[in-house]
Amino acid sequence: MPRAVRLRMRIRIGLTMLLGSALLAPSARADRRTMIRAYEYMTQPQDNLELELWNDVSAPVAGGFDQASTLQRIELEYGLTDHWDLALYHVFGQDPGASLRFDSWRLETRYRLFEKNVLPVDVMLYFEVERPANFSEPWVIEEKLILEKDFGRFALVANLVGEQKPFHGNQGYEWEIDAGARYEVVPQLRLGAEFWTIQETAGGVTVGSYYLGPAVSFASSKLWVQLGAGFGIGESSGATFVRSVLGINL
Repeated sequence: MPRAVRLRMRIRIGLTMLLGSALLAPSARADRRTMIRAYEYMTQPQDNLELELWNDVSAPVAGGFDQASTLQRIELEYGLTDHWDLALYHVFGQDPGASLRFDSWRLETRYRLFEKNVLPVDVMLYFEVERPANFSEPWVIEEKLILEKDFGRFALVANLVGEQKPFHGNQGYEWEIDAGARYEVVPQLRLGAEFWTIQETAGGVTVGSYYLGPAVSFASSKLWVQLGAGFGIGESSGATFVRSVLGINL
């Protein structure tokens, strides 16, 4: 057999073994995400510490990604119990043509009420407080009711979200609905689709935006990565939103 043919065969066998090892590797024990907006029914296991690196890109229709703004988050997340975790974010942002800036600190906590499938629909509570780096801006608080229903490898997820600025009600408030579906091809690979709407109210006027898009998630024993996009629907939702998250078990 010619040497070049043997080399190609070895490369193919090596790639096949590498792909097989990745798919057969145990999935990450940490807080894995599938969708880019909706949170799923999962918290960090007790005493587990995870580093997460988030990257958001928001590009307007006019100008596209040449005029995109970005938001990066560095998060440490720790499991207080198997049902309750706590996370601290440092958030950085960059607008088109501007320098990278420190945006805010954020503290998040989540609590799962029961083990999976005890209730007809799994329920998790979420609370977040944000302190903008610009101290002249008000604090922001956010609450989520996280719902999930599994049907074997298929699952439906919904989040009901509220956001307020305490003692600054004149600056308005937001509410949001996230709805998604995921399918587990193998334990390490999940595919998802998601819809969400954000409704912003200020001065008695409400402006809504609507998004729809796909997502994919891959996990190994030590890390997981998620990537997805949301495409604006309608005239008031003229933006494309892309998010990637890398989680590393420490």
